[in-house]
Amino acid sequence: MVIGQIKFIKMKDLNGTHNIKGSWIIPMFALFVLMGCGQNEKSTNGETSVITMEPEQDSLTIGEVQQAVATFNKAIVDPTVELMERLCAEELTYGHSSGLIQNKAEFIDDIVNGPFDFSSVEAPDQAIHISGNTAIVRHIFLAKATNAGNPVDIRIGNVQVYQKDEHGKLRLLARQAYKLPN
Repeated sequence: MVIGQIKFIKMKDLNGTHNIKGSWIIPMFALFVLMGCGQNEKSTNGETSVITMEPEQDSLTIGEVQQAVATFNKAIVDPTVELMERLCAEELTYGHSSGLIQNKAEFIDDIVNGPFDFSSVEAPDQAIHISGNTAIVRHIFLAKATNAGNPVDIRIGNVQVYQKDEHGKLRLLARQAYKLPN
């Protein structure tokens, strides 16, 4: 196709045949390609709004994750709003084995002021999978607690997702508990 000449493209639709001027296709394509190159140029000059983490923040160690789980479990035995705020990500989604899902504010209010009062928490059979700055933790959640004053023993499955934030702090991003077979 020569630019400057008007060429018609015939297209059929349900109502018949329509002629469409095709001379605009190549210039528009070239414009999109150039815009894409401009985007790449900006990203290599550091002008994008993408947040990247420093290399030492990207990788986690098993020890860091084990410590985060132990700290979280200790915190739910003696919770304070300030402590839970530090340990949980803003985007927290906290799933209970009953199906209840809470956001960060709901979870913190429930753990600090709710009917459950944990006296001990253990996490046996723990497995940790690390991918960059994110860790997936699976374990059995064993706890002794009272629910509205009545003693309860808890044994459920638990999946937690921890992620390093932009300050290098490991925070709970997601948790889902599930009932175990008897």
